[in-house]
Amino acid sequence: MTSRADHLTLLYRSVSSEIVISILSVIRAVKVPYAAMALLLAGIVSAGIVLAGCSDSGHSDIDPGTHPPPQRWSVAPGSEPGTLTVRDMLGRTVVVPEQIESVIALRAGALRMLAYLDAVDLVVGIEEPERRSDRPYLSAYPQLRELPPVGPHMGGDPELLVAARPDLLFLTFTSRGQADDLQSRTGIPVIGLEYGNFSDERELFFSSLRLKAALIGRTGRADSLIAGINASISELAIRTCLVPDDERPRTYVGGVSYRGPRGINSTEPFYPPFRFINARNVAGDLPARLINPIQGTYIDIEQLIVWDPDVLFVDLFSLRTAGPDIRPGTPLARSLSAIRNGEVYGVLPYNNYAANYEAILANAWYAATVLYPDRFADIVISEKADEIFHLFLDKHIYDDIRAQYGGFRRLHPEQL
Repeated sequence: MTSRADHLTLLYRSVSSEIVISILSVIRAVKVPYAAMALLLAGIVSAGIVLAGCSDSGHSDIDPGTHPPPQRWSVAPGSEPGTLTVRDMLGRTVVVPEQIESVIALRAGALRMLAYLDAVDLVVGIEEPERRSDRPYLSAYPQLRELPPVGPHMGGDPELLVAARPDLLFLTFTSRGQADDLQSRTGIPVIGLEYGNFSDERELFFSSLRLKAALIGRTGRADSLIAGINASISELAIRTCLVPDDERPRTYVGGVSYRGPRGINSTEPFYPPFRFINARNVAGDLPARLINPIQGTYIDIEQLIVWDPDVLFVDLFSLRTAGPDIRPGTPLARSLSAIRNGEVYGVLPYNNYAANYEAILANAWYAATVLYPDRFADIVISEKADEIFHLFLDKHIYDDIRAQYGGFRRLHPEQL
């Protein structure tokens, strides 16, 4: 006997693409602010998808952000006039100036977060390798390359930091002891941050953003960015959550870059773009012992042949190393259905001195247009990618990114 929930699920599946696209088109047409859009999408998720019985067994990232976890940090008036007492993301208590006019961000992702907060005007020095990198935030704000170097990557040089005279240092990927040591050696307050990730620690990233914003006067910017991220992820969930299993292609991403380009056997079992769109990642069930989020996850080529994915995505940064693995005449080219059927696509690299979150979200939208073309027929990926880069960096830079990597596209045999 068919239950009420079954009827709702069948009804939702029959009309969801058309209705969702229509609703979202109206939301965009009237220019609903990101914060309001996040609430609208959260309501649709709760009232429609959940009611219809959508269940993902832990693989969906429907997270409208309406119930964030308790705040891990605090900012209060200091005991001395003109100061604040801060509990940072590491649980350290740090006294900082109430008015912050200059900062330096050290280690992976720290400078990126300042760019996300539209606070590059406060930066008075950067790590030397940042000046030579091709990260999106440096495409958006090339003036950062002209700032004085403050030492090597992952921490800087204490003497150069003192010479730059910032009011505050932000430090990621660190420990309490390391942060205390740097503060002692420079005499400059150090705020420890957690970079989080987009798989299962998104709120950790948001919390660091909010702490940073609270100290430099960018709380409105942080709120807007977080609302926009949640709205975009919720929209992806709405469009894809109830796609029937037989309409979900089996998918693999290869060439995932870790400290440089990698071969096609480099993958990501928890690839956030796939999680956002409820994709069937053939590598998603790899044993935990094979997964290394720092050094990367690598499989045997024979395993990829066994999986035989329907659709293959390749990290464009690794195209010169992963391409030879799948060129015509190779065992993979002869064996994989995705290659024989021309279902090979390029996605933007996202591992570059910690994750480029804007690239992750843009990749999710592109993968969705490939895997579910009917449900994303209204999306022009170049426009959507530019919208996402603008959300994070307040700049339209997709053309610059496309010039570097070739942009989102189907990869033909002669391009491998």
